[in-house]
Amino acid sequence: MSEEQTKQNVSLEETFEQIETIIKQLESPEVTLDDSFRLYQAGVEKLKTCNLLLDTVEKKMQVMQTDGSLADFE
Repeated sequence: MSEEQTKQNVSLEETFEQIETIIKQLESPEVTLDDSFRLYQAGVEKLKTCNLLLDTVEKKMQVMQTDGSLADFE
């Protein structure tokens, strides 16, 4: 699922918002144990998506050299 979301160009901000929503739902006293497990799994998948998105960004990062050229970030 997380790779599918990455392919659909889900932004990092959108994914963080989804995680925040899941956390709020988990904090609700009315949530059942079954729902807690389901929400937890969904949260873990969203975190995996965040990791994939961050990895993609890190691979694309470049640093501007003093001469104005770009080099890969190390």
